[in-house]
Parts: sequence; C-alpha cells; structure tokens
Amino acid sequence: MAMSTSPSDQLRHASLSIGPRPEEAENAARLYDSRLLSFNALLDIATMLDMETGTIGAVAFTVTTIAAILTLASYFLGPKYDQREPPVIHQKIPYVGHLVGLIQYGLSYFELLSTKHPLPVFTLQTLGKRIYVVNSPDLISAVQKDAKVLSFSPFVSWMSPRIFDVGEEAVAIINENMDGAKGHYGLLPEISRGMHNALAPSDSLDWMTRTMLTKLQEYIDPLGTGKGGMDIHLYKWVRRAFTVASTEAVYGPKNPFNHKPELEDAFWDFESDITMIALGVATPITARKGWQARIKFTEALTEYFDNNGQETGSDLIKARWAGNVKYGAHSYGGRFEIGNLIGVLINATPTFFWVLVHVFSRPDLLANIRSEISNITDEGTEATPSGTFKTVRSIVVSRLKQDCPLLHSTYQETLRIQTHNTSARWVTKDTMLADQYFLKADSVIQMPGYPVHTLSSVWGPDAQSFNPHRFLKLEKKKDKSKQHPASFRSFGGGATLCPGRHFATAEICAAAAMFVIRFDMTPADGKWEVPDYAHGKVASAVPPPAKDIKVRVTSRKGMEGVEWRFGFEGSVSKFEVFSG
Repeated sequence: MAMSTSPSDQLRHASLSIGPRPEEAENAARLYDSRLLSFNALLDIATMLDMETGTIGAVAFTVTTIAAILTLASYFLGPKYDQREPPVIHQKIPYVGHLVGLIQYGLSYFELLSTKHPLPVFTLQTLGKRIYVVNSPDLISAVQKDAKVLSFSPFVSWMSPRIFDVGEEAVAIINENMDGAKGHYGLLPEISRGMHNALAPSDSLDWMTRTMLTKLQEYIDPLGTGKGGMDIHLYKWVRRAFTVASTEAVYGPKNPFNHKPELEDAFWDFESDITMIALGVATPITARKGWQARIKFTEALTEYFDNNGQETGSDLIKARWAGNVKYGAHSYGGRFEIGNLIGVLINATPTFFWVLVHVFSRPDLLANIRSEISNITDEGTEATPSGTFKTVRSIVVSRLKQDCPLLHSTYQETLRIQTHNTSARWVTKDTMLADQYFLKADSVIQMPGYPVHTLSSVWGPDAQSFNPHRFLKLEKKKDKSKQHPASFRSFGGGATLCPGRHFATAEICAAAAMFVIRFDMTPADGKWEVPDYAHGKVASAVPPPAKDIKVRVTSRKGMEGVEWRFGFEGSVSKFEVFSG
C-alpha cells in the first residue's frame, strides 16, 4: 500500500525519524495542519476577490503571496510553547486571527471558543502575547489564591491613564503600592478599605439603600397614573431611574446626576465607547462621543467636590474623597469617580431590566413571587389634609431575603444566565497553575463567566436554561459546601470580589418587589420574548439588551388609589448572595 505524501504526514515521519516523543510529533503535525488551513483560507479569500473583481489574478496572486509568507513565518518564526502549557487553539489567519475575533465579538469571543473547545484551560497566541483562557472552577480558584503572581494590578496601571484621561503624576499616585504588598498605605489600598467598610452590611449601607429606594420611588409612582396605563421603552426607563437613584445613594442631596439630567446620557455614551477609550488610539476621533461625554460628567463631579458635596453624601463617597485628599489626588477626584460610577451603575442597571423581563414573561413565576411579596406587605390608613383617609401599603425591605426566597432565587438565576463577563489577571512571572499547567510570564489570563455558569457538571443537566427555582434547591442542600465557590462569577472572585454586591442585591430585589406587586406589564406586540444581549461590552458583567422592549405598564386591579412605600424597619442591607 502506498504511503501518504501529504505535508502533514511528511512532517510526522520526519519528526519521528529524529527521535522526539510521539506526542511531540502529533502536536507538530496538528500545528502544521492548522497553519496549512490558514494558508488555504486566505487562498479562498483571494480566489473570491478575483472572481468578484475580475482582476486577472492580480489580487489572488498578491493575497496568496502574503498568505504564504505569513504561514511560513508563523511556522518557522512563531512562538515556541512549553509542553506543560495549556493546549493551544490555533488561529486560521496567522498572527491576527484571534485579534480579529476579539474585535468582532468582544469578550464573547472567549465564550465562543470555550463552547467549541470545552477544555479546562487553553492557550491563545496573539501578536506577541499569550492568553490563557480558564474555564474550570478548580483552576479559577487556583488563580484567585495566587493573587501576587497572578495579579489584576497591571491592568489598573495600563488602563488608568486612558480611562481617567490623566497624566504621569496621577498615574504615579495610583501605582504607589496599589496591591498593598508594602503595607497599609497608598491611594488604592486606602480607598479599597474605605469602600469595603462602607459597603458591608451596616448602618452606612442601610443609609445608601434607603436613599436609593426613596429616590427610585419618584420614578415608579408615575407609572400607575392614567386610566389606560403608560407606554414606556423598558430599558430606557430602567436606565434613567437607576442612574439617578443609585448615584443619589452615593452622592447624596447634591448628586449632580439628579440636578443635571443630561449627565445620564453622558455617562452611558462614555460606557458605549469605553473599548476604544481603553485602547487609547486617537480617542478624540475613534471615540469622539464618549470622549466628549467624559469631559461633561467629570467636570460636573469636580464641581461637586469643589462645593463639598461629599459632606452630605454617603460614607462611601466620604471615604473616597478622604483617600484622594490624603494622597494628594484631590484635583483628580472628579476623574477618579469614573471607576466608582462603573461599579455602581454598569451592572445593576441591566440586571434590574433582566429580572423584570424574566419574571413578567413567566405568568406562574409572576404569580408566585407576588404571593411572597404580599406576605411582607403591611397595610394601614392615614388621614389626608382634606379630612379623608387613604390606604397605605409598605413593603418591609428587611424581610425580603427571609420571606421572599423565590424572588431572591430568581435574581441570582438572572445573574447566572445573563452574566457575560471575564475576569482578567496578569502573569507576573513564570509559574505553575495548580501544579498542572505552566504559565509564561507577561501573559494574560481570562476567566469568562458564562462557560462556568453553564457547566452541567456544576449546575445540572438544565444548566443552559433559566430555572428560577435553582437557588432554592441549593439553599435546601444539607451541605452547601458541595457547590464550588468559584462556580458563580457575576461578582468576580478572590481579591477582586465586588464589594458592592450587597447593595446591588438589596436595591434590585426591593425595586423588583415594588414593581411586581403594583403593576401589570405587557409588551406592545402582545408577546413576551427575552431579547438577546448586547455583544461586545467590555466593562459590564451583565450586558444590557441588544434592543429595547416597548411595554405598557398599568396598575393592577384593586391597587387604584393605594399609596405605596418602602418600609425600612430594621436593617435593609443584610442580603447573602452566592459569590466566588
């Protein structure tokens, strides 16, 4: 029987003839095959261009030549891999294939590759940089435990001048002992301690929660007016209400987002352009709208501090300002608030939208959650100035966690299914991950959330589906420790676990309870469909919808003339939430 003479077979036989281990030969053959596919892919493009333009082979010849050069260069000059490194996922277009994927799909590219290659960890090679994509909860835990070697700090150093639009002096202040390795000093360690103290369940967080919900009610109450209800674009309404109410909880009565409504659009215009802003390539041109928007809302925040607005604000903003003053960064206070706004707004806002959509699109779930909320609603009467009496109903926020387990489970399931984030780390030196995989210094680790959130080995055979009762079942488990601590990625994990998770949980669950108990909501076209999410979002863990939904909101029958309030008896911020 004649032997095969394909290039890959020739490479196999040649490799085996000089004595490497068999697995080395197989790896080399696969590497050659993938690069041959790259060449063929570019050749196909060249042929297509030639057919479309009729350029007598000139385009095909040029592209084919470039393809040949890139393929040969990739093979002979490409990076060398340590055999202990995670498996390599090769790119069809040499050198730039993965970059093209990231530009086209954003962070969703890691999800797409993880679905196609269900490995615990794999390697991507971009221009001069390795990316290790980690999908195993065990390995994610190992990454989080080695925070000094596998660090987030280098990303802060790299992004700060671009995101905050500051110079060398400000960056030097940020970089000073940012990871706290040299003791309890430095701007970031100081602010981090202040934030964790202010956002832990306490009187400080209770103040923020009460302030947020009181302000939010100003946007909820008008929805019940009018005989035929009110037509709204749901995400547009949510964005406005949550932007003003959440920032009110941080900045207090002098909140610039309340007094200058145009700042809402400014912040979200900035968020839409944040990818190009972070790259820092000709930002005034490539991200002009976001660049101009940043100037608008950071100037308003600078004015807020100039007028001592923080003195009547939350303990959170007082701690942040005190840190700025202590380390000589007070002139940058308005710009540094960009990080705070991202943390407060960018995930909680779309999460509230998704909770409403998932609840109202499921009639049985809606009915059961309403039944729960009814059990924590107090009713009474109050005299009016005209001498008549009015009915007043209050949702007791402190009882939400204990007495509305289905609502809380639905909230957590919404986070699980709608999270499309990725946690990043920088490999600061050569290291072994969990004594299994070699990671090369100056490489990047990416830990996408969605692949972990849909592992059937962790979440069961229905892991791909929305199950509002899922976390109820977890609560009933006799041994909750069996649920892997790194299997829920919505709030990140390890050293970068979100300090605002308690505030987000309290505000979203309480707001959803008020909306659900008071209103009926139907889509304008009469049929509920959960929309796709907006792909390509870099800063958000929970992206907004790709397209808004127009809905009609009406007061429920029997609720007419009832005055609703949030009841704030006891602590309103003690919400335990599953986190990694």
